[in-house]
Amino acid sequence: MVTLVLFLCGLLGMVYNYKNFLVTIMCVEVMYLGAVTSFVLYGLAFRDPSAFIFGLLILIFGACESAVGLGLLVAVYRFDHKIDFDFFNLLGG
Repeated sequence: MVTLVLFLCGLLGMVYNYKNFLVTIMCVEVMYLGAVTSFVLYGLAFRDPSAFIFGLLILIFGACESAVGLGLLVAVYRFDHKIDFDFFNLLGG
């Protein structure tokens, strides 16, 4: 139940704050936290070590996603001192 609440909090945060890039990245991280918690609890309940490995892989993927996303955020902020998604449409990419 806790994992579902974490995942839904991240999902609702993304839906309601879709224009702010930093908040969107943080909401994705909360969703990752819910997924990892689900895998760890499954591994504890059924004594399955592969669930812990999948949870660790999700944590690694989340850390890589945060590093790339925050790098993009810094680059865009240096360009025009804005971090809105509306600005990304002007880049034409």
